[in-house]
Amino acid sequence: MAKTKVVLQVPQGDFDVEKVSEKAYKDCVKKCPSEVKDFNVYVKPEDGKAYYTANKGKFTGDIDI
Repeated sequence: MAKTKVVLQVPQGDFDVEKVSEKAYKDCVKKCPSEVKDFNVYVKPEDGKAYYTANKGKFTGDIDI
């Protein structure tokens, strides 16, 4: 499969989904009290935020996008 780039286009602007995910993961790794075993990202452009959960929802956080 060819390398794929996913860009979310909304009235608030364009967001590179991979970059948002990487930024959220780096933030999580810094703050999570244990090893990150699973990771989910939820992008809310209207809030200007990406929210994330790790370790089956036991750890949560957010970043500015």
